[in-house]
Amino acid sequence: MCRFEIPDRLRTHYFREYPFAWFGILAEAPKSAPELVYTHSPRGFALISQRTETLQRMYFQCDPDEDTDAWSDDRIWAELQARVAGPDGFTLAEGPVTDKAVLRFRSFVAEPMRYGRLLLAGDAAHTVPPTGAKGLNLALADVQVLAQVLERAVKHKEPDMLDAYGPRALTRVWKAQHFSYWMTTMLHALPGATYFDARRQLGELESVAGSVPGSTYLAEAYTGWPTR
Repeated sequence: MCRFEIPDRLRTHYFREYPFAWFGILAEAPKSAPELVYTHSPRGFALISQRTETLQRMYFQCDPDEDTDAWSDDRIWAELQARVAGPDGFTLAEGPVTDKAVLRFRSFVAEPMRYGRLLLAGDAAHTVPPTGAKGLNLALADVQVLAQVLERAVKHKEPDMLDAYGPRALTRVWKAQHFSYWMTTMLHALPGATYFDARRQLGELESVAGSVPGSTYLAEAYTGWPTR
């Protein structure tokens, strides 16, 4: 609610809502793979992530208004298995589903991130789709930059250093917005997509997976950029 304390004439809110969501589950099951698994298929996107040796988090693309009560464990596993099926014969280790929820996709940025003695950080200033795993990373980066400028402003009596917070943080925020948007549109089945669109996505994936510069960009953006 703090961001609305900035006068209307001085703030700009950038917002995008996506036409799909993630159906997320927590399952009591062993790991299916040693690393994250991102999948692109005609049925839509899926993500297989690990939590512990016996508890896993998984997601598959769905309609934003999907009813979780309509999905039994058997139906959930059948859909996930269909999303990861391929020539390599990979399958998921199954188990009881202990939690399920629908996660809507939104991108949001509030500018400026500073107004007087009010400084915004984390979700108060920006949100990203979860595809690129940047939400918590951005919040921690905000706090790191904020700590640096607060030390200069308070400890070293340089209040003008607070002016640097927003521009420094927003440089990273917009890079992350681009990366999250790129990952989302590259991996998800897009409403109204033609056969050309689907084949173009595969070409994009090949460019990333089959190119050292392409995979290097993915690695750099996924792990994050230095705070300056």
